[in-house]
Amino acid sequence: MAGKRKLGLRDMIRIGVLAAVCVVATSIKIPLPTGGMVHLGTAAVFLMGCLFGGVYAGWAAAIGSAFFDLLLGFSPYTIWSFFIKGAAGFVTGFVASGLWPESETGGRWFSRALLAMILGAACNLVGYVFAWWAVIGSFAVAISNSPSSLLTSGIGLVLALLALPKLRKIVRKQ
Repeated sequence: MAGKRKLGLRDMIRIGVLAAVCVVATSIKIPLPTGGMVHLGTAAVFLMGCLFGGVYAGWAAAIGSAFFDLLLGFSPYTIWSFFIKGAAGFVTGFVASGLWPESETGGRWFSRALLAMILGAACNLVGYVFAWWAVIGSFAVAISNSPSSLLTSGIGLVLALLALPKLRKIVRKQ
């Protein structure tokens, strides 16, 4: 069956390293003047997707985000984060880079990356509104949390777009 590829040991090791990057990036918090905070985990998910494709980004984001939630006391959200961040990573990666790291999507990478990150942010927003609703029990509170999700995704998008050109050159040399 030409064209089919399975996850090998190297793939799993790389996904594990990327999941660890996701945990560390999510641990880096930026305080806001309003008293809230945003984290850099979304930027990491966007970068993983654009650089390594949907399979790597999906699994790494799912494992890394769930592991972060489990380790840092957000256990009610662990399973939610696994699926939400996994979907966001997969969608971002698939749109920006294809399924696998060696997938070539052709030119116009910047516009593909931007569209991919917007779609990944939409996955995050919709997914976490449902997660907040299920965990907190109030749709109104879930909706009121949306601005922080949008801000985290927006900051992640900007940071990823700034870092992506240089990181793309480094990854392509490997």
